[in-house]
Amino acid sequence: LAIIIFMAQLPAFMKCTTQPLFVDCSVEDRQWLTFSEDTSQLIATLFHVAICMAIMKFYPKVPYVGRMVPSSLVALLVGTFVEHVIFRKLLHIETRTVEETAEMSGDLPKFDWPQIPTDSDTVNTVLIYAVTLAAIGGVESVLTLQACNEITDTVPKISDSNQELFAQGAANLVCGIFRAMGGDAMIGQSTINIMNGARYRVSSTMSGVFMLLFVVGLSGFIELLPIATLTGVLFMVVLSTFQWKTFLILRYGRLSDGATIIIVTLMAVFLNLAVGIAAGIVFSALVHAWDSANHVDADIVLRPDMIINGELYPLVKFVHVKGAIFFSSCSNFINLFNVKEDPPVIVIDFKDALIIDHSAVAAIQGITHRFDKVGKRVLLINLPQKSHGRLHRTGDHDVLSQQITNPDEIQESGRPFSTEGDDVPSTFLGGGATLPTTTQDVGQDDERFPILHVPVVTGDETNFGAELAHLPLFDAQVDRVDDELSSIARDQGDLSIHEKRS
Repeated sequence: LAIIIFMAQLPAFMKCTTQPLFVDCSVEDRQWLTFSEDTSQLIATLFHVAICMAIMKFYPKVPYVGRMVPSSLVALLVGTFVEHVIFRKLLHIETRTVEETAEMSGDLPKFDWPQIPTDSDTVNTVLIYAVTLAAIGGVESVLTLQACNEITDTVPKISDSNQELFAQGAANLVCGIFRAMGGDAMIGQSTINIMNGARYRVSSTMSGVFMLLFVVGLSGFIELLPIATLTGVLFMVVLSTFQWKTFLILRYGRLSDGATIIIVTLMAVFLNLAVGIAAGIVFSALVHAWDSANHVDADIVLRPDMIINGELYPLVKFVHVKGAIFFSSCSNFINLFNVKEDPPVIVIDFKDALIIDHSAVAAIQGITHRFDKVGKRVLLINLPQKSHGRLHRTGDHDVLSQQITNPDEIQESGRPFSTEGDDVPSTFLGGGATLPTTTQDVGQDDERFPILHVPVVTGDETNFGAELAHLPLFDAQVDRVDDELSSIARDQGDLSIHEKRS
């Protein structure tokens, strides 16, 4: 917004010699003021801008008076005095005023019910411009409200944005009935109001009332204002609106954040604000999807002698998935499984996972199909309600009825199975790797890993504790903390604690 406002003020440094009013001059006929041909006019224009910005910067710091009269009003009055008294009467130098730029006088709006077009071409044209302007106006209004909240340190609320958009939509509808042009929140006017102490909507209401008075009956006073003075006011708005920390983000922030800022800025400046915001949202969504793909992880556990639905299996692979499974993370999810090396039964625990889209459903179905072709089963447990619904909406109901299993139907030999913790010493791995963790001959022919001789609890936990008690780790002589402190006190003397002073 700051860049767009800045670029809109550049015509103040241009001239037109072919038309009496600057707005009637075509873009090709407009010429830049130069020091070689328009030295005095360009210097006077720059002086107007500089004196206006200086007044707006330092006038509010004047005691008492600086708070009574808005600095922008003082700057406009001083600029008008300098233009018509000093420059024109004494120095015979002229800069462009509002009167030489466009007509300001007008009449009260009249009621006129619009004629609704019937041909399709006109309707399509109206809809295209209506949707485009509504999108641009809505985005600019919300951004203006956000900027005002930042200046006033106000906590933003979604209801405020909804109220603002609804009110502006209703006002634009009324404007169309009275032949008036619709609009949206004005970042320049809003910033000037806040900089001058405005905090409530009565300021914007009075601004609209006085604008109507100036156009209808007091246009002669507005026409005296120098354009360069108005440019100085809006330059101060630009300095207040621009996010200067953007340069820090571009230098030290993530590459994706910097790219988003550049994409939105270029498209907003050269196309329009709505296109820029839409492009930024799409790009940010793609970056988020890419990042989220790496946030899918799993705890993989091999458990021996598991009873599932009344059948005993010598080895079962449990995959406790964590994260969101969707189109971007499906590849990482699929890599958790190995059709050739995984045991005959694989149990996928979705307690800490969420199935987002059909890509995740297709990935689960694909894994099930590949394992089924080699005679292996894939069971699903602890499915959240949303994930369960997505699977049933687009998945194979017959296969799902055989896959979805109640955790209560899974038991270890001699005791119920629990997904809350692991009572049996197991090996947790990521990325689909598996390790045999029993004294049985599971994976004995696998050259990737040596056989780990870890005792398996078969129902008597005291035997397992006795086995651990004989390990050298538990025979180490370690003094208690109070014995250690007593030993230090004997060697070093009395200890005292002093407060650290800066």
